[in-house]
Amino acid sequence: MAGVRRSRVHAFAGVLCAGVAFCTIFYFAAPQAAAQIVAPDGISVAEDAKMLLAADELIYNNDTGVVVASGGVQIDYDNYKLVADRVEYDQNSGRMQAFGSVEMIEPTGNRIYADNLDITDDFADGFVNALRIETPDNTRIAAESAERGDGQTTFNNGVYTACEACEDDPERAPLWQVKAKRVIQNGETKTIRLEQATFELFGMPIAYLPFLEIPDHDRKRKSGFLTPSYLTADNLGTGVSIPYYWAISPYMDATFTGSGYTNQGFLGEVEFRQNFANGEHTLRMAGISQTNPGDFDAGTSDSLVTERGMIASRGQFRINPRWTFGWDGMLQSDNNFSRTYGISGYSENTVKSEVYLTGLSNRSHFDLRSYRFDIQDATTTNLTERQQATIHPSLDYTRTFSDPVAGGELSLNVNGYSVSRNADDITTRTGLAATDPLFADRYKGFAGANSRLSSELEWRRTLTTANGLRLTPILAARGDLNSVNIDTAPTDYNGAFAGNGSHARGMVTAGLEASYPVLVTTAGSSHVFEPIGQIFVRPNERLAGGLPNEDAQSFVFDTTSLFERDKFSGFDRTEGGTRANVGLRYTGSFDNGLKTHTAFGQSYHIAGLNSFASPDLSQATRNAGLENDVSDFVGMGGLSFNGLSLAASARFDKDDFRMERTDVRAGFSRGRLSTSMTYTEIKAPRPFVVGDEDRREVTGYASLKVHDFWRVAASTSYDLVDKKFNRQAFGILYEDECYAFSFAYESIRDDGNTNARDWKIGARLSFRTLGGIGTGDVESPLLKPSF
Repeated sequence: MAGVRRSRVHAFAGVLCAGVAFCTIFYFAAPQAAAQIVAPDGISVAEDAKMLLAADELIYNNDTGVVVASGGVQIDYDNYKLVADRVEYDQNSGRMQAFGSVEMIEPTGNRIYADNLDITDDFADGFVNALRIETPDNTRIAAESAERGDGQTTFNNGVYTACEACEDDPERAPLWQVKAKRVIQNGETKTIRLEQATFELFGMPIAYLPFLEIPDHDRKRKSGFLTPSYLTADNLGTGVSIPYYWAISPYMDATFTGSGYTNQGFLGEVEFRQNFANGEHTLRMAGISQTNPGDFDAGTSDSLVTERGMIASRGQFRINPRWTFGWDGMLQSDNNFSRTYGISGYSENTVKSEVYLTGLSNRSHFDLRSYRFDIQDATTTNLTERQQATIHPSLDYTRTFSDPVAGGELSLNVNGYSVSRNADDITTRTGLAATDPLFADRYKGFAGANSRLSSELEWRRTLTTANGLRLTPILAARGDLNSVNIDTAPTDYNGAFAGNGSHARGMVTAGLEASYPVLVTTAGSSHVFEPIGQIFVRPNERLAGGLPNEDAQSFVFDTTSLFERDKFSGFDRTEGGTRANVGLRYTGSFDNGLKTHTAFGQSYHIAGLNSFASPDLSQATRNAGLENDVSDFVGMGGLSFNGLSLAASARFDKDDFRMERTDVRAGFSRGRLSTSMTYTEIKAPRPFVVGDEDRREVTGYASLKVHDFWRVAASTSYDLVDKKFNRQAFGILYEDECYAFSFAYESIRDDGNTNARDWKIGARLSFRTLGGIGTGDVESPLLKPSF
């Protein structure tokens, strides 16, 4: 053929695979542009980009300016990769055509498969026949043909799905797909638009959509309507919620939700979010004008208020790497609006509003915050909320000094608060307890104001003798300032109340801890036995039990508090008198993977006033196990082996070894199965008083992956005294690569009426990349789909 040169390169044949000729490599300069070439997906292509071509055979026609490459053609062009059986390139028109088993990988990760492809040599415009596309998130588009140009790809008679093809029958329709006359993938807006679309399930059309627009795989934010949700409730009726998402800017967005209820009318919600360089802020508002408030129980805030609404704000900002400032607050028209209408994030029975400043470094921590509690309850008196303390503010600061002091470690702890209440929070004892001088009312909180500031220094140093004995001397000094201004002094209290006014307290402690760890090894295990003894000498607690107790009410004596210098859980009480603690700790490790640990001990009041035998306004020390000179025994033990764990702790009566408090937890987790069970028992104090019955409860949880795509989970809580279930829940989840379905049921015992139960059912069907539809608000975190 005149004017045609043929070139076959065999130089690398022996170096590569036998019988395969590897082509010479040609570089074609990309078309010139003022600055850069913009590919259809918005990716910039360098103006000096080169095209790398490899093929078995290359034919160049001087007369027509056409280059034909055939046989295993490979083209690389600035992150674009293309392979085909044959490629024709026309230098005059700048177009390139690929034929036979065409596969192209775009910089975005999209894989395009086609029978033939016609594009410009800058890969910007083109036409494709009989193609399919696989995106990096495993969504798929197939079409009869497609055109590329003007920053987008238009697929004709396309099919969109996120389901993989069946391995046994690739021609079978996927579980769900959307067929559309046109599918437009816009590289600039990062969206996929389906026009004249039909949604098919199991190959059957079930819904026609004039158009549907969804984000592309690399677009996480796109304005548009989100998946609606549905709800059915006695007082609200049947409702549907339709949210609209507005991507205002890369750092700002909002969600508007309109909900219509057959019984109560239209509920409007808006959530506005904004990110800053050092933090973020969220503003949420909701409101409704109830059309039928009489559908609620008479005399409740739900029925008495027609115009209802709420506003909430949440923010957190990093002042610098160590300091953070933030807040989370809610205001509403009445005391139950957010709970009644299930406002996300604010529908719990107790909602905490706070503002805080925190700081953290390697050896110190600072926390300053003010907060209050909204108790959402339909009662108009709202006594429970008025009994809650408003904290303005609380302070907690700890610091461990880096430089040793007298060879030991010095630490500082500062704690304080100021609280106020509108109503007394008192549990009044009735029946036989009302006349028994040993018992009194429990004053958990007083109407009025109360504040305290405490500061404590502690020094300790550990010395190890030549034979392994560890000695730790401990010195501590603490001072407290209290201000009490309560409305009504306690009347039924068998201690001495300090009274209103300012009060100062102090406490100094000198202590010594001795321990002697012994290591025992065998052929297949190692064991550490560590006997421990402590003694703390200090004066009596001043004003013991005579000041309001706000932060030391949750007192539990067990092995975790046995060796604490001060066993109280807070600063409102401080342990005084001389006390000794003794016990034994053990840990074991076996070569087969079994690990064990135990601890057992007892505490002794030696001299001075026993703080745990002194009356307490909140009754925190009653039946504590430390009120006698010789305490109850405390012990714990546990083991773990091959996914199985077992732990138990108990407090035993010092005289007859009766278990006063018992906690047992067993768990197993391996492969597809995860289970746990907890048993708790608290014995009634002796002598027995009406209202102080035993408390026993067992809770259980199990999750089982019964198949690669199926998982079930269940949990329960059973009151062994009342012989009733406190809570029951069950859920089932199916999830594969393209869709998920979950169903959950929950039943909860009403705290106010032990014979009444609240129950709810939720179900949700989710299609990957399209969204989902659901009803109810029962949703276990373990039953949420991963996409």
